[in-house]
Amino acid sequence: MHFENEVQEKTYERTLELLRELFEEPTVNPDDGQFYVRYGSTVLEVSVEPYGPEEAIVVVMAFCVQAVRIEEDLLLALLDLNQRLPIGAFSLVDNDVFYSHAIFGRSLDRNSLLGSIAAVANIADEYDDRIVSKFGGQTASERLAT
Repeated sequence: MHFENEVQEKTYERTLELLRELFEEPTVNPDDGQFYVRYGSTVLEVSVEPYGPEEAIVVVMAFCVQAVRIEEDLLLALLDLNQRLPIGAFSLVDNDVFYSHAIFGRSLDRNSLLGSIAAVANIADEYDDRIVSKFGGQTASERLAT
């Protein structure tokens, strides 16, 4: 993996160390260095990205719903949720809904990473079935089961 600054490299190493403490077998994608962990019924992607020349961010992202119907009501509902939820945000890429939260690398510790993972997984788990019932698609756990 290519690192753009020293903080990104140190944050990546610390993230891997913490994920190994918190989860039995975090998966590491050798091509891009992203981590994958299961938390309850949710699959999470954890990535370490550069943020300027002297910082990095750890992004915890849940695959919420795949192949959703794009409708104005969905877009408005996601924007409304983003405004009301205390941390993180929903996003839409093609026909897939994600939920994510970011932590600055310099402040990364066990509690902040676990808190971010728990919050992202719980919020994704709370809203994925609601989104599917109104707008179709499949939850991440349904998609993995097929």
